[in-house]
Amino acid sequence: MNKFRSRSALAALTASALLATACGSGKTDTSDGAPSDGGVSESSLPDCPVDAFTTADGTTEVVVWTSFVGATLATLKGIAADYNASQDKVSVRVENQGITYPELRKQFETAVSAKQLPAIVTGEDTWTQYMIDNGVTMPAQACINADDDERANAYDDMLPGVTAAYTASEVLWPGAFGASTVVLYFNTDHFVQAGLDPQNPPKTYEELKAAAEKLQATLGATNPDYKALALRLDSWFVENTTSAMGETFVNNANGRNGKRATESTIDNPATVDMLNWLATMKDAGLLNAVESSSFIDHYLAVATKASSMLLETSTSATLVDQITGSAGGINLSDILDEETAKQFESFNGISVDIKVGVGEGPSLEAGKGGNGQVAGSAFYLTNTGSDAVVAGAWDFLKYFNETQNQVRWTREGSYMPTRAAAVEALDADPTWAASQRGQWINTAYESMKTLDPEFPGPLAGPYAKIRDIVQASLEAIALPNDGGAAARVQPALDNAAAEITAALEQYNKTTR
Repeated sequence: MNKFRSRSALAALTASALLATACGSGKTDTSDGAPSDGGVSESSLPDCPVDAFTTADGTTEVVVWTSFVGATLATLKGIAADYNASQDKVSVRVENQGITYPELRKQFETAVSAKQLPAIVTGEDTWTQYMIDNGVTMPAQACINADDDERANAYDDMLPGVTAAYTASEVLWPGAFGASTVVLYFNTDHFVQAGLDPQNPPKTYEELKAAAEKLQATLGATNPDYKALALRLDSWFVENTTSAMGETFVNNANGRNGKRATESTIDNPATVDMLNWLATMKDAGLLNAVESSSFIDHYLAVATKASSMLLETSTSATLVDQITGSAGGINLSDILDEETAKQFESFNGISVDIKVGVGEGPSLEAGKGGNGQVAGSAFYLTNTGSDAVVAGAWDFLKYFNETQNQVRWTREGSYMPTRAAAVEALDADPTWAASQRGQWINTAYESMKTLDPEFPGPLAGPYAKIRDIVQASLEAIALPNDGGAAARVQPALDNAAAEITAALEQYNKTTR
C-alpha cells in the first residue's frame, strides 16, 4: 500500500490510471492529450532496490548535479559531507553543471543522450513532465513504497501543496525539494512617510496599486526617477496569481486530468486581470519594470531608495537580510557563483540603512491567497545507474529529508521548510524566531501553507519554454516607456497563447 498519499483530486487520478493502462510504449501521437503520467501509476511502479548499496562491494559513489550557487550550494555540500561521515558505504559528491536551470537542463539532456547520468539532479519546478517522460527517472514513490525505513515516512509530514505539484497518478516523482514562494519586500520607513501601515502590507494587487500611488505622491515629489514598485518581469508572479484564482495556463485541467496539455488557456480572466494591472502600473508611472534576464537591477532600485517595494522569491531573504541587517554587509559568495562573485567583489561589505518588511504575495481578490503554486527546485533520482547507485542516492535523500538537515536547508540554504517537524524545530529556537530572516521566512511559510493540493499549477512538457514566452509578453507590455502599455496587453496575450500552443504541439510530437 502507498505509504504516502498526495491530496490530488481523486477523479483526475483515476482517469490518469485508466489512461496509463491503455498506453503502449514508444513514440505516440499525443495531439489528443496522451497520458501525462508516462505510463507509470501506483499499480505499475518500477522496482526500487532500496537496500542494494548495503551488500555492494566497496563504497558506492553517488553524484549529484545541481545549478545551486553560493550559500545554497555550500549547504548542500555540507549536508553531503556530513552524510559521508555518518557511514562508509556511500560517498556523495555534489557537482555544479552550470549556474542556471537552463544550463543544468542542457547538460542533463546531453547526458541523457550519452547515457552518462548523475544519480540525482536538482531540476527546476518546470521539469516535472519532462522528468516523467524522459525514461531515465526513478520515481521516488517506487522507493517510498518499497522501503520499511521509518525515514521514508517523512513525506507524510510534508506540505501537501508541495508534494502535489510533483505528483501524477498518485506517483511522487522527486524525492526532496527546495521550495520557495513569492513575497513582498518593502521599505517600512517609506510606508510610514506615505501614511501606510507597515504592519498591514497590501494583500491584493489593487491594494498594492493604492499603496504605490501613496508612495509615489510622497517619495516621487522629491525624486523624479522614483518608481514605487520594482518588478523583474518574470512569469512566476503571473503563474502564481492565475493558479490562486483557480484558472489554468494549459488545457486538460492544467495537464492534470490524466492527459497531457495540448494547448494554451492563458487567455483567461485571471491572467487578463494581471496583465491589465501590470499595464496600469506602468502607464501610471508607478512601476520600475526590469528585464527578466536581470538578477540585480530591481534589488538595486530598492537599495538606493529609487523604489520602495519589491515582489521577489522568498529565497532572496538571504540577500536582502545581508544588505539591510548584517553587520558585515553583503557577501556575494553567499548568493552568487564563485566567478561572478569575484567579478563584483568590490560590492562585498556594502550595506544600506533600510528597514525592510515582508508581506505575503498579493492576490487578485481578498482571501484568495497570492501563492497558487510552489516554486523552486526538486531532487530527482535517475534509473540508469547500478542498483547500488540508485539505492545509495535514495538513502542520501532520506538523510537530506531528516529534520535537522531540513532545518539547515532553511537556515543556511534559504529554501522554505516543507516538513512540519522542521518548522517546529525552527520555531523552538528563539534566536531564529527573533531574527529578521526568520520572521520573513515564517511569513512566507504561512503563505505556502495555503497552497491547494488539488490545484497545484501546470504540468506541461515545455514548461520552461512557456515561462520564456510569458516573460517575453510581459516585457513587450511593460518595458517600452511610451505610455501605451494598456494597448499592448491583448496583442501580447494573443501572441503568447499561440506560441504556447505551438510549443506544446512540438513537445508532444517529439516526446514519447
